[in-house]
Amino acid sequence: MSIYEMFVQMWILDFQMGLFDKAYFQGLVKAGQLKVEDYKKIVGEDYVAPTTQTQPQA
Repeated sequence: MSIYEMFVQMWILDFQMGLFDKAYFQGLVKAGQLKVEDYKKIVGEDYVAPTTQTQPQA
């Protein structure tokens, strides 16, 4: 088992215990520290990239 796989196992437990929320893991995916398929293993949902909302220019 690689160190990355150990982190995924730890993150699963962390999420189940409520130590981290979905936003935390979305940030890890965005930073390239967590694979999309492992996000689903952790939170039980497909990863959907947050959309950036822009304000219309006046």
